Amino acid sequence: MERAGRSESPAGTDALAGELYLLLADISGYTGFMAGVEQAHGVDFSGGIPAAYSVLGALLNTVISGVEPDFTLVKLEGDAVFAVAPAASLDGEGDRVVGKLRAMYESFTEGRTRAIPASDHVCTACPAVAHLDLKVVLHRGHAVRQTVGSSSDLLGPAVTVAHRLLKNTIRERIGFRPYLFLTDAAANALGLPLVGLAHHEEYQDAGLIRGRIVELGEPAQEGGSSAVAL
Repeated sequence: MERAGRSESPAGTDALAGELYLLLADISGYTGFMAGVEQAHGVDFSGGIPAAYSVLGALLNTVISGVEPDFTLVKLEGDAVFAVAPAASLDGEGDRVVGKLRAMYESFTEGRTRAIPASDHVCTACPAVAHLDLKVVLHRGHAVRQTVGSSSDLLGPAVTVAHRLLKNTIRERIGFRPYLFLTDAAANALGLPLVGLAHHEEYQDAGLIRGRIVELGEPAQEGGSSAVAL
């Protein structure tokens, strides 16, 4: 991350502030998938860790490698990848950024297809990997990296907004489809103010957030039909 400025911080901390693109890529269906795996395999892994865990790890790695080197991983948040890029490095590069995210999604679907077990697989949960899908949020704003000891995290209103947007009403509108939601702050700076479909969300703490829904690719198997063409 570029050093856009330094602020005074308490002893033992180091804070770096800057304008960033904040990307969150979340695997949809993860919670239900893992619940099914636990029900089928139990929690005693003495006989070996179920293949589903390595499958999810591989899919997360596909997302991380798909957004690099433009975006740098901040951390994994369960089933989501949180990554950032200096704003100046992507401003005006909207077509390239969207193309890169679509290519990342294509790699994700290829990995998902390879992970689908054979039809004679005895576990009823693992084949559900075919229904895992991806949703991506991209926001632009000011954030501060706070370092304490050997670990660090990003803080600030823009970080809060990006995370709030993972809980949204987009699929109520377009159906269970893979999508990228660009906030207006991101879309305008990328040079894509009219891309996709206009949409807004409102949160008690973050207020009204307007943006654009962009299609990433074809939905997962039996994932539902689109309610609107993007």
